Amino acid sequence: MPSRTTRDEHKKRRWKPEEDLSRARENIYDLRKKIINTEKEIDKLTESKENIQEQNKWFKSAIRQEGEKASRDRVISGTRRLQKSQKYNAEQGLRLNELRQSNMELEAWKKDWEAWREDIEEECHRRASSLRSLDKERKATEL
Repeated sequence: MPSRTTRDEHKKRRWKPEEDLSRARENIYDLRKKIINTEKEIDKLTESKENIQEQNKWFKSAIRQEGEKASRDRVISGTRRLQKSQKYNAEQGLRLNELRQSNMELEAWKKDWEAWREDIEEECHRRASSLRSLDKERKATEL
């Protein structure tokens, strides 16, 4: 992830709009790729988590149905398997929250870089228009 220090250092040094725009665009592009990858991972993890929840429901009902008829060992085995699955599901939930947090941070960085890129573009336009007006004034005084 790009650091604020790097961006702030860019702001302090001599005006180099081409380099600054290039850097901002590259960082925005990289952040978009990371965001897309994170969103894909979130989708995959969400689907996996939903499947595990369905399996857990099935385990619970199977344990209840077989509980009266099944041997003690089989009920204990099924209960352990259900507990492991529930623990794994909880871990997946934590991972999902971490990914969502990371995605929000990436979005914030991307917006920050987009705002900086827009500032540079506006400054370029402002400087270009002031140069045009200076050229017009020079031409008028030369005549």
